[in-house]
Amino acid sequence: MTKLERGRFLAGDVTNYLIAGNVCNSFVLGEPGASDDFFLVGAEPEEESYYPLLTGNILAADGQVLFRLVRNVLRANPGRCLRVIGDRLGYEIHDRQGKVILKVQSTHEQLSESGDRLFVTTISGNFYNRKGELVFLANSGEADEHLAGEVKCALGFKDGEFGHVRGLSDEEIGFARLALASRGAIHEQLEGDLDSQEILLDGKVISSARLTNCKIHIKTGKFGFWGQSSFDRCQFFFQDAAENIAQLLENVAPRPQS
Repeated sequence: MTKLERGRFLAGDVTNYLIAGNVCNSFVLGEPGASDDFFLVGAEPEEESYYPLLTGNILAADGQVLFRLVRNVLRANPGRCLRVIGDRLGYEIHDRQGKVILKVQSTHEQLSESGDRLFVTTISGNFYNRKGELVFLANSGEADEHLAGEVKCALGFKDGEFGHVRGLSDEEIGFARLALASRGAIHEQLEGDLDSQEILLDGKVISSARLTNCKIHIKTGKFGFWGQSSFDRCQFFFQDAAENIAQLLENVAPRPQS
């Protein structure tokens, strides 16, 4: 059975996503990086892998956050959802009653317009924003799959540029670039005034924030900056890979002359 193909945006040679009939190597939907609103990022698989990489914030029909997914792993999970591994390239996430909230599946598909056979990842689920509005009806790539008219999106990403962008601000586009370049590892914004907090910096974008008296932990070094931010009387703690870099810089830094 072939899938309906409406458009192509920087499609990959081997793996792609099918989003509302659009073939793309990666995508961003919704409010990227929001802590309390819907967004979904689909990044290109790791090298020599066909396994999709999804990161996002998934909400219930009442606008409450169910869970946050980071590179297919459940992180924040107030809805007490459960990830179930399938027998193909993909998985499902169920709510506490066992209802399927998200289904991800990659298959070797023939696309109707081109006739190409590619690994294509499709998504199934009803995705709501914090107002409880349905913004993405995903139906495993079938003809009735569609994005709501107002939902923000970016489809296709290569060398820092997008194939198609709708509704995203410059700041959101900057965040989307970091999210896709990190294959979904960067997934949350830090903004505003943050005082006397303990913060794991990995996975964050510091967006015009002012941090004061904070304890900042860094492990992987996968984070980014957007706009002008400041650190005042903060303590930094390096672990794992970040500790190696910190020690290297300490050893190669010029010694003060006596």
